[in-house]
Amino acid sequence: MIDAGICGIALLLIMSTNKLRSSIRRQRLKLSAAQQRQHARLVSKNLTRLRHFQKARRIALYLSANGELDPSPIAKISRRTSKQLYLPVLHPFNHGRLFFCEWREHALLQPNRFGILEPSCHGNSRRPLRSLDLILVPLVAFDASAQRIGMGGGFYDRTLGKTRGNSSWKRPYLIGIAHELQKVPSIKSQKWDVPLDAVVTEAGVYRSGFRI
Repeated sequence: MIDAGICGIALLLIMSTNKLRSSIRRQRLKLSAAQQRQHARLVSKNLTRLRHFQKARRIALYLSANGELDPSPIAKISRRTSKQLYLPVLHPFNHGRLFFCEWREHALLQPNRFGILEPSCHGNSRRPLRSLDLILVPLVAFDASAQRIGMGGGFYDRTLGKTRGNSSWKRPYLIGIAHELQKVPSIKSQKWDVPLDAVVTEAGVYRSGFRI
């Protein structure tokens, strides 16, 4: 039998996390278009200074929505330096998970069931996790040690969970990108959370200490 006290603590944690998500989403949406563009440029500048970006040949990122940090400037620099780009696609059979498909310039994108645009994914356009060098991960909140709170669906944690403790191959470097206003004093990690290696904002870089 599960202890009622443990269930109560878990429920309070979920409620607190959801309240934090709602608060930060509201703050993001208050940013002006000019502020969004400025933050995106500065994040791109900070990220492209990192050796993990400079060495990466295959990079997965995302298309921004609802005030998320826009990775478009990063995508432009990546294409200019001949890096291959990939976008997350909802797995058609393994629900709750993602795979990553090549995002070619000017490619036609289609909305998935959440209304998020995805590239068509077939054959050689799909890239296994182990062959990606860098994944730019969206987030709602983070702390100075690069702990992350995601959107709540758990898609990235379930997808990247297979990389945890897998010593048979080198997992992609994981960097969250965000607005500085998304930083909170502390986030308590859960057993299912996949740790980031760093978070980059317009103000600078926060490193986790897991891999530098």
